Amino acid sequence: MTMFCPVCEAEYEPGITRCPDDGAELVERLTPEVTAHDHSEARFVPLHAFGNPAEAEMVADILQKNGIRAVVQSGGADAFAPLLSSAALGSSVLIDERDLDRAREIYQAFFGEDETPLTGSAEDGERS
Repeated sequence: MTMFCPVCEAEYEPGITRCPDDGAELVERLTPEVTAHDHSEARFVPLHAFGNPAEAEMVADILQKNGIRAVVQSGGADAFAPLLSSAALGSSVLIDERDLDRAREIYQAFFGEDETPLTGSAEDGERS
């Protein structure tokens, strides 16, 4: 059965349950109540910016698995940007503002003060 995103109204093949663009749970059919509700109440605000798109995707995935509506906004339009992170312009994780406090708690619990979750803080220079 074809599924639809109530936020961006995109159509997806059977088997996909979540919109890859905005993280919304897909529905079987679009109705004015479903789409109007999500458009009028959902307002996404930045949680954190990352230099590496893979880090942003990882953080958004953790937040989504904890019930937070999170999406990744990429700075680079190049299809190879996630593979060539040094050439990418970076990515930000955006959170539904209603979930922002909880998202900050989850981020802090997983990563502490690390600015770069995959590699640790740039200031962790304690090497022998």
